[in-house]
Amino acid sequence: MNANILCTLLAQRIPPEQFQLWGLEVHWMDEAYNTPENQAIVSDVVANYDTLEAAYIKSQLPTYEDLRRAEMPSEHELIVALWEKVIEGRPESATILQAKREAIKIKYSKIKDN
Repeated sequence: MNANILCTLLAQRIPPEQFQLWGLEVHWMDEAYNTPENQAIVSDVVANYDTLEAAYIKSQLPTYEDLRRAEMPSEHELIVALWEKVIEGRPESATILQAKREAIKIKYSKIKDN
C-alpha cells in the first residue's frame, strides 16, 4: 500500500483535518473523530484499496486531449498564420501549422472504448 495514495483516498471521504496517517496507521486528531462511521470508512478503503488505487491512478493520467493541447500551436500562432494567409496572401505559416496539427492528431489519436 502506498501511504500517499491511501491518505488521498481517505481524504476524499473524511475531512483531512480529522486524521493523520503515520505510515499506514490512521491517527485521529481528536478522539471525537474516532467514530464508528470514520472507522468504517477506513476499513472500507483498506479492504478495497487495490480497486480504489487503480481508479485513482487512472484518473491522474493525462487524456489524449490533454496531450494534444500541450503540443498544439498556441492561439496566437494560429491567428498570426491565419492573418498572414488571408490578409497578406502568405500561406506558408498556415500550411506548416496545419501539418503540425495533423501530425499531433495522429500521434495522439482518439481512443475508442469498445
